[in-house]
Amino acid sequence: MLLPLVTIAAALIITLICTPFAKKLAIRYKIVALPNHRTIHDSTTPKLGGLTIYLAFASALIILAVYDQGMSNLGGLLLGGGVVLFVGLFDDILGLSCYRKLIGQTIAAIIAVSFGFVAETIYLPSGESLNLGLWAFPLSVLWIVGITNAVNLLDGLDGLATGFTIIITVFICAAAVMSQNYQLAVVAAILIATCSGFLRYNFSPARIFLGDMGSLFLGFLLACLSLKAFVIPGSGVHVLVLVGIFMIPLADTLLAIFRRLSSGRHPFWADKQHIHHRLLDSGMSQVKAVLVIYAATLLCGVVCLLYFATNIQIGILLYSGLALLFLLALGRLHCFDFFKTKVTYKKPEEVHLQKHAD
Repeated sequence: MLLPLVTIAAALIITLICTPFAKKLAIRYKIVALPNHRTIHDSTTPKLGGLTIYLAFASALIILAVYDQGMSNLGGLLLGGGVVLFVGLFDDILGLSCYRKLIGQTIAAIIAVSFGFVAETIYLPSGESLNLGLWAFPLSVLWIVGITNAVNLLDGLDGLATGFTIIITVFICAAAVMSQNYQLAVVAAILIATCSGFLRYNFSPARIFLGDMGSLFLGFLLACLSLKAFVIPGSGVHVLVLVGIFMIPLADTLLAIFRRLSSGRHPFWADKQHIHHRLLDSGMSQVKAVLVIYAATLLCGVVCLLYFATNIQIGILLYSGLALLFLLALGRLHCFDFFKTKVTYKKPEEVHLQKHAD
C-alpha cells in the first residue's frame, strides 16, 4: 500500500516543482505559443508543459516498476510515450507536416500494442463477444492514433485537455478497481496526480501550455489505459463504453473532418469551429466553456461507468439517452450547419497544409 502512495505523491511533487523550471526553459529557448488568428490567448505563452508531465509520470512509473516486477507492460507507455513526446516537441519547435506526425504516432502506437495494449476481443452491445483475430493489432493501433489526435484537437482552451484527462482517468481508475486490476488503477492515479499538479499552472489564465508534446502524450496515455480498463472479464473490451467515454473529442474530430471536406479543404486544415469555439461564440467566457466541457465529460463518464457495471438493458437505455442529449447539444451549437452549405472545392494551390494544424 505504501509504494502506490509514494509514487502518486512523487508524481504530484515533481510536477509542482518542475513546471516553473519548464516555463523558464521554454522562454529561454523561445518554445512559446504566439497569438494568431486561430488562437484564443492574446499573449506569448511558454508551451513546454508536456516535458514536465512526461518526466513526472515516467519517474513515478520507474519507481513503481523497480519495486513491482509485475508491471512489465509499463515499458510500452514510456517508450511509446517518448516517441509521441519527441514528435510533439519537434512540431512545437519546427512545425511538422501532418503526415510526419501521423508516422511518429503510428510508431508509438505499434510499440504500445506490442507491449500488450491491444483489444483482442470486444464486447458487443448485444452481449456477445467478437474475437478480432488478425484485426486486433491494426484496430488497436488505429484507436491509439485516433484518440491521441482527438485529445490534441481538444487542447484549445486553458486547462481543457489537462482537466479532461483528469476526469477521464478518474473513470479509468474506477473501472480498473471494479475489475480488480489494481496495478492499472495505480498507474491511472499517478496520471491524475501528475495532471492535477500541472493544472495549477495551466488553468485560465494559463502560465504555461501543454504544447503538442503534452496534448499528444496525454492522448496516447488515455488511449492505452482505456484499452486495459474497460474490459469485461472473459468477454473483452466494452466497445460502446470505450467510445462513449471519449464521446466529446471523437465527435469533435469527426465533425472537423466532415466540415473541412464539405468545404473542399484538407481534413487537417486548421479552423476555429471546434466545440469549444462554438461555446465561446455562444457568449460563454473561456472559463465557463471549459467548465461546461468538464461537466459534459463527467456526465459521459458516469453514464458509461454505469453501463459498464449494470446489465445490458439498463446500460443501453442510459447510453441512448446520453447520445441523444449530446446530439441535441451539438445541434444547438450549430455544429451540423456545414451539411447545409454547398460544397465549393478549392483550387489545388489554395488547399495547403498549415504547419500547426490545430
